[in-house]
Amino acid sequence: EDRSPVRLLLPQRLFRVPAMAAADLRDELSCSICLILYTDPVTLPCGHNFCRGCIGAAWDSQGGSGAYSCPECREEYPERPALPRNRTLGNIAARLLTIAPEPGESGTLCTYCVHSPVPAAKSCLLCEASLCDTHLLGHSQSEKHILTAPTRSFGERKCPRHDELLNYYCHGEAVCVCLYCAGFGHHKGHNVEPLKEAFEKKNVQLKQILKKLPIKRKETEGQIQRLQERRREVAEVAAAGTERVIALFRGIREELEAIEKRLLSDISRQKEELSLPLTELIQQLEIKRENLSERMQHIEELCNMADPFSLLKKLESEGADIWNADWADNGGRETTYKKLCEGRDVDEVMIMVILNRYLGDIVTSVKKGLGNEPVIMDTNTAHRDLAITTDGKSASYSGSNSNQSYYNKAQKFKK
Repeated sequence: EDRSPVRLLLPQRLFRVPAMAAADLRDELSCSICLILYTDPVTLPCGHNFCRGCIGAAWDSQGGSGAYSCPECREEYPERPALPRNRTLGNIAARLLTIAPEPGESGTLCTYCVHSPVPAAKSCLLCEASLCDTHLLGHSQSEKHILTAPTRSFGERKCPRHDELLNYYCHGEAVCVCLYCAGFGHHKGHNVEPLKEAFEKKNVQLKQILKKLPIKRKETEGQIQRLQERRREVAEVAAAGTERVIALFRGIREELEAIEKRLLSDISRQKEELSLPLTELIQQLEIKRENLSERMQHIEELCNMADPFSLLKKLESEGADIWNADWADNGGRETTYKKLCEGRDVDEVMIMVILNRYLGDIVTSVKKGLGNEPVIMDTNTAHRDLAITTDGKSASYSGSNSNQSYYNKAQKFKK
């Protein structure tokens, strides 16, 4: 006797589903929102029941309105109510689902259980019916009544032309055929045998293939491992190359910065050498300009004197220099002025020559840094027709009858 908590909790009459209409009971135990049996049912303050997920989704859509209502009676709640679980109702729905499953949920149902849906255990291809364990006991045991796993697709197992069971297999066209197709129809004369025998042969073939697959899988795993190792090697070489290039360009940048400083220093030195005499001569000429301005002002004052006696007396005291227009000129300074105006500029040609020399030194240094790494051949993996020198730096064809001492190495390529 079933003494489970569910059976003790629920009235016994609920478990006698064949005695009542299962459909009506299912309607009573169905959620009015999703229209299927309750899943985790909850009870609202008004007394109506819903699936927790269904009422939650419904109220989520009502959240913007500021009030929540029951989908059944429309009773409104100013705040979202708590949802206590209705365990009794949930247990009843779960029990009903066990003894009277939803159509399609448990697969094929017994054809002869008309009072309640019962899952089928087997299907008879001849009868085109599905049977539960109880009806299977009274079913014919004849070989003509072929039993298969529960199915609803009986038409797929019958010949569409002769409406006979597909009990034979044509190896030539790899299709299942009926007796008439095999003996009198399109498949007459083909390599045809009973379905069971073909099944056993195919099963043997599949098992043979299955025996080979682990070996293939192991070989594939070995290939994957070797490729992964190779990928790691490529990554390591790439990383080393990256570091080498970064270091190389770091050195090039440092050398270029040093060259830049040396050339800028040289340009600055030349600028100072050329600017110094120019600055000195400019200072001298500025003094001359001030003296000339003072003389101009003095002569203008003399020109503005109205008393002839006073002007002549003043000119007598000034002496002969007042009549010299080239006063304060210096012949040597004029020569220096012409020389400086026509003098040389910063020597850009020499700068470019020095720059090219420095850049050439950098290129030479880079070539030395890169270098040509010596190629050393591995005698362990060399082909048997190759003769490798002692230092491993050269190889030559030695013919197919070569008898090298390293011929039988495990790593040697065979082809």
